[in-house]
Amino acid sequence: MTPEEQAAKIKQLREEISNLNKSVPDQYLEQFLIARSWNVAAAKDQLLKMYEWRDKNQIDYHPVATDENKLPVLYAVRGFHSIPDSNLEAQPGISEAVLRINKYMGGACLHKTDREGCPVYIERLGYHKAKELAKYTKVEEVQGYHIGCNEFLHRVVMKDCSIAAGRHINRETVIFDCTGMNWGQLHMPALNFIRAIADCDQKYYPETLNKFFLVNAPSAFVYVWKIVKAWLDPGTIAKIQIIGSDYKKALLEQIAPENLPKFLGGECDCDHMDGGCVPSQVLKNAKPLNATDANQKVATAYNDDIMKQGKTSDTIRGPAFH
Repeated sequence: MTPEEQAAKIKQLREEISNLNKSVPDQYLEQFLIARSWNVAAAKDQLLKMYEWRDKNQIDYHPVATDENKLPVLYAVRGFHSIPDSNLEAQPGISEAVLRINKYMGGACLHKTDREGCPVYIERLGYHKAKELAKYTKVEEVQGYHIGCNEFLHRVVMKDCSIAAGRHINRETVIFDCTGMNWGQLHMPALNFIRAIADCDQKYYPETLNKFFLVNAPSAFVYVWKIVKAWLDPGTIAKIQIIGSDYKKALLEQIAPENLPKFLGGECDCDHMDGGCVPSQVLKNAKPLNATDANQKVATAYNDDIMKQGKTSDTIRGPAFH
């Protein structure tokens, strides 16, 4: 499809949603059109359902951490201008569910940018305690946590990256490190968490994936992939590279060495931060996350009082979604 044809499709979609009381930039319309193979009717249907979901669940009011409001971050962050390097900590206001989920995660960090200016998310998937995650957490809690992370990514970090790149950035590059993965990861209740997250992203945050690298993938992952692949859109599958131990060249082609952790073949160690590049409760390289009475037992990412503040305070709510 030529640029002129794409522009015509964007114009047509804009006309189709002319009664929608929303300010929707062209780049956002393009995301939905790409996700639906430039089918205007299908893109319109997904866009309207997305806004219905956001309105029904008041997602636009979800609190996000910024340098101004000093809310605690929901996961480790490294290398952005709009928020200082930070770790998830057991600070007041963070929900108990977020702290509990992270006790069983192998480690996660939003770590600097790739060569295209997109933020890089690194997750040490192979060290997840899959059975414990499924036993001691609920899908609703994982979804609530994921939505909070997504809103922070798109409203705060993506805008930071757009300013730094001098152009619109709306995608992230993802690295899942499968080091340590074993047959224990083949746990269907835990895999259903991945399904719920993938379903949320594909429905409500379409075309926000730039590249996806699964590295150090063992032979056992072949069986996991057969299951997970069935849950993904063809466009998502096309962006995924599954690589064994010879991943260094592929990662360095996408990410400059100073922005890539040493354990992935780069030069960065983030030695100024507890836990280095990717803090992990499982690997015990960061301070423990022990909940207190100041961490409420709710399925949302933050306590009820902070969630309510988002409805009345622009500071807590942070930048607009688009």
